[in-house]
Amino acid sequence: MGDDSEWMKLPIDQKCEHKVWKARLNGYEDALKLFQRIEDEKSPEWGKYLGLLKKFVTDSNAVAQLKGLEAALAYVENAHLAGKTSGEVVSGVVSKVFNQPKARAKELGSDICLMYIEIEKAEVVQDELIKGLDNKNPKIVVTCIETLRRALSEFGSKIITLKPVVKVLPKQFESREKAVRDEAKLLAVEIYKWIRDALRPPLQGINSVQLKELEEEWVKLPTTAPKQSRFLRSQQALKAKFEQQQAAGGDEADGDDHDKPAPQVDPYELLEPVEILSKLPKDFYDKIEAKKWQERKEAMEALETLAKNPKLENGDYGGLSQRAKKVIGKDANVMLVTLAAKCLAGLAAGLRKKFGTYAGHVVPTILEKFKEKKPQVVQALQEAIDAVFLTTTLQNISEDVLGVMDNKNPSIKQQASLFLARSFRHCTQTTLPKSMLKAFCPAFLKQVNDSAPEVRDAAYEALGTAMKVVGEKAVNPFLADLDKLKLDKSGGPPKKGKSASAPSAKGKKVPETKEFIETELSIEVCEEKSSAVLPASCMQLLDSANWKERLASMEEFQKVTSFNLV
Repeated sequence: MGDDSEWMKLPIDQKCEHKVWKARLNGYEDALKLFQRIEDEKSPEWGKYLGLLKKFVTDSNAVAQLKGLEAALAYVENAHLAGKTSGEVVSGVVSKVFNQPKARAKELGSDICLMYIEIEKAEVVQDELIKGLDNKNPKIVVTCIETLRRALSEFGSKIITLKPVVKVLPKQFESREKAVRDEAKLLAVEIYKWIRDALRPPLQGINSVQLKELEEEWVKLPTTAPKQSRFLRSQQALKAKFEQQQAAGGDEADGDDHDKPAPQVDPYELLEPVEILSKLPKDFYDKIEAKKWQERKEAMEALETLAKNPKLENGDYGGLSQRAKKVIGKDANVMLVTLAAKCLAGLAAGLRKKFGTYAGHVVPTILEKFKEKKPQVVQALQEAIDAVFLTTTLQNISEDVLGVMDNKNPSIKQQASLFLARSFRHCTQTTLPKSMLKAFCPAFLKQVNDSAPEVRDAAYEALGTAMKVVGEKAVNPFLADLDKLKLDKSGGPPKKGKSASAPSAKGKKVPETKEFIETELSIEVCEEKSSAVLPASCMQLLDSANWKERLASMEEFQKVTSFNLV
């Protein structure tokens, strides 16, 4: 007792760093009471413990540490200075708390991490938890994953940045420790609730059995978007609305941002870019110009493999795009043309807007090559030009497209209109302005009188799609010379009170059957027409041996057809 009497008279902060563990325990107990008692979050009393808080959580004595964790949690919750301690304290929690055998210690450590998130330190907490995933102690890794899952579940994907989490998630599935793999699975299920199918691409490389297990869990999840249940200090107004809504019995508060579905996450944003320029074969540029088609094929295949990476590191792709363009425009071998088109599609999809610089150089060549009628070539060209379009704007390539709208070759005219129809689906009233309509509509009007039925049908489809995007009122002024029957076919509705078969102004009836007779189409024609509407990847995957790819293809098919039926 004599020894005890020496430290019992010390101030609380000095007891908290005493060499005797009982003194520290007593200090933490007193500190907890003090932190719960101080009403002013800006009291100078908080400053005394600013440099001590890490010791609260890393105490070498398990009994004292447990009380230190309780005191630290109270400090983070109530002190305005607490944010300054986030990095060192969370680091201490990860290394010295998450490895403890007592569940209560790990629970308090996790609570401290979440409290730091609540006081606006989410990024710091995430960084330390992700660092903890590289720890050699599997207990630490498991608790870091569990804490990340808790944070996402409570704060939601607007507060927890998912890209760095998704980046390290596949590695956890490779762990030798079953506990780590199981916790990774739970985290993957939680992430899927918030971003849905955007999680699929980053996880395609994990073990097929694990992926199948995840698929089975994802299917069981409700289709409704999850909601944030815990709020930052800066979100107190939102918290009050949420509590009122809960008290009122649920989801009636329309118009509240909290009630809106979580924004769709682009899978591309979750991927790490891959650098491919340095990985090209050293003799690539020699082989691509070789006289032997087999050598040119080897070069294009090497590029195609690299271009399949879904996200590419930025760089100078001018040389590659020029070589691919040259093969498309000049090579007589349709197999090489198809490969080159696939390479361009991959580069455009992997670079996105960064490929826009090269779009104007390749679009005219692709359009001209639509004179080739072989389905596999047409599909590859469609895939390429569609991918290129997403890297630029309609205005930037409008002159090139208009340049082939009156080409002598009907296939080129048809594919140009079909390309515009697909492109219009990505447009809005802003990105498809009257100036664009004024430029394109005369070309469509000329094509609806073309002698080739496939050219006429493509023009009607483009006009109908434009109407869906900007409305009939915006398009109709440019269709004054289009007779009523043709206007109906393009998507313009009949006048009020009249049907499509009503008498014309001259008193003649439009034939009711001649224009609308449906004949059975051959397989080849069906495939050709389908390829004009569906992405090439969708067509290819319909015959895949992998049921998941067939399912994805049917889902894409459903999206396209449902859009066209609207």
